[in-house]
Amino acid sequence: MGNAYKRFEETLSAATPAVVLTVPGATTAIVKSILISNTSANISDITVTFSPAGVGTHTLMPLESVLSNDYVDLLSGWSAGPLVLEESDTLSVTSSQSNVFVVVSALLVDRT
Repeated sequence: MGNAYKRFEETLSAATPAVVLTVPGATTAIVKSILISNTSANISDITVTFSPAGVGTHTLMPLESVLSNDYVDLLSGWSAGPLVLEESDTLSVTSSQSNVFVVVSALLVDRT
């Protein structure tokens, strides 16, 4: 497959977790950004979780608030660097409001 930057996107429904990224087999994903755009009329509380190999759920970011008609890159404030996910890991995002759009940008690194 080679290494490639990819974009993964979802339109979120209120209080419904959406799997935005599932890391393919024999691949590592280096997540550069998690961009949230809130076009709803209300503040939206965002929760980001991941499941290692699709099993269990670990909260990465609980209740990050995004103002109405605003956007934020949830990884921009991390001083530790990008988020690394491995084969079969899933990244999910939940919003307290509908009309919220998420774009995840990641480098997929082929490990074969």
